Amino acid sequence: MAEECLKHAMDLSGLLLLYSSLGDAEGISKLATLAKEQGKNNVAFLCLFMLGKLEDCLQLLVESNRIPEAALMARSYLPSKVSEIVAIWRKDLSKVNPKAAESLADPEEYPNLFEDWQVALAVESKAAETRGVYHPAEEYVNHTGKSHVTLVDAFRNMQIEEGDQPLENGDSSHE
Repeated sequence: MAEECLKHAMDLSGLLLLYSSLGDAEGISKLATLAKEQGKNNVAFLCLFMLGKLEDCLQLLVESNRIPEAALMARSYLPSKVSEIVAIWRKDLSKVNPKAAESLADPEEYPNLFEDWQVALAVESKAAETRGVYHPAEEYVNHTGKSHVTLVDAFRNMQIEEGDQPLENGDSSHE
């Protein structure tokens, strides 16, 4: 009944609260579409983000002319898209301030300015494997005690652990 009332009232924020509380991925997906149609980009963004549709989030930010936010999102979640977004940002910013547009760094041009860039790309690739997998809300208790390690730190630890494997012949100089 609450859902029907919220739908008739077009209370998109209320629907977002309801669907996210219930862990209703299908409802959130429908709400994302409705919110986009209504021009409620903040609600649409949150829906898409909760669903792990990061590329759609990025596209929504670009379409909404929120290009600096799109660049920040790409840097944080989709590093493979940073160069594409920086190019869009440069073009847009050059209309207002060409000097500032030139100062935007692209990781393809200046990889030295982007710490752990290759690690970030590898983490994105690995994280994409589980995006779109929606676990039931009752599984939450299984994850609450886990540490708050970032994906980059976890990936680094995986690389170190893999590198610590015993050598076949006992020493690294032996071929």
